[in-house]
Amino acid sequence: MSLLRINQLSKADMTALFAQAHEIEQGNYNREALRGKILIPMFFEPSTRTRLSFETAILRLGGQALPVPETNGLAISKGESLQDTIKVVSSFGDIIVMRHPTETALDLAAECATVPIINGGNGCDEHPTQTLLDLYTIQKEKGRIEGLHIGLIGDLKHARVMHSLAKGLAFYDVRLSLVSPPELSLPDDVRDVLRQRGSMFEETADLQSILGELDVIYMVMLQHHRISDPQTVQRLQQEYYCITPELLQTAKPDVIVLHPLVRRDEVSPEVDVLPNAAYFRQARNGVFVRMALLEQMLNHDFPGQKEKNRVF
Repeated sequence: MSLLRINQLSKADMTALFAQAHEIEQGNYNREALRGKILIPMFFEPSTRTRLSFETAILRLGGQALPVPETNGLAISKGESLQDTIKVVSSFGDIIVMRHPTETALDLAAECATVPIINGGNGCDEHPTQTLLDLYTIQKEKGRIEGLHIGLIGDLKHARVMHSLAKGLAFYDVRLSLVSPPELSLPDDVRDVLRQRGSMFEETADLQSILGELDVIYMVMLQHHRISDPQTVQRLQQEYYCITPELLQTAKPDVIVLHPLVRRDEVSPEVDVLPNAAYFRQARNGVFVRMALLEQMLNHDFPGQKEKNRVF
């Protein structure tokens, strides 16, 4: 089974993954659990955290990651179809982590692959493993997810992490504040998921109006590379939100600030030294969550895991 979208998982699935990730973080895991397994990273867009954390994850579990070059080093740059590339690459390993600039490529790849595929980000659609580490981080930092007031702030239209996270949070009894300029609001299909699951959410362009109520601030950069008009990018950047130490003085003392990174100007570097800044801890958690996910997807004999708790 491939993991292409967050709605493939249930709340119980995520709870089991987070419990395993916690054990891994404490050092309670089999360092040979994935011995002989090979991960193939196929990234058609740049990546730092996702690619390196997946490669770290399989190495820590005793497996290997193939040193796949960037797109221009693959035969696909010579005109080979994505289908042929995936069919061939599937025979070289046990699981593929793939990122692609188009929304449909992951579905196409999953149809052709003979091994599981994990979505490492597909265009403006989703980034499900980022959501898993985000939810794990919220639970770890705040002690719970239920009952929190969470603000999703910034480019909600183009940021795939926001789409997955909104859908993931819809499994929980939380209050969501969707903060963005009107032209960068959450897509209708994601908003429909929130409504279908009975999620409590509000939309506003005024961050100050709800900042003092938030338990979690989740920022994302303006996805300038997905906006074709340079003048629009420049205008939106000038109007964009920025979290500063001064702004946080009006927030709850224990509010946490999350960000999937890359960061540009939307979170001031001066915030880094504050206890509220959880984004680097968030990035570190990606290794533990992705270790748990890889083990679940590849190894059905992991010590201490009962079959009823398996996700995949």
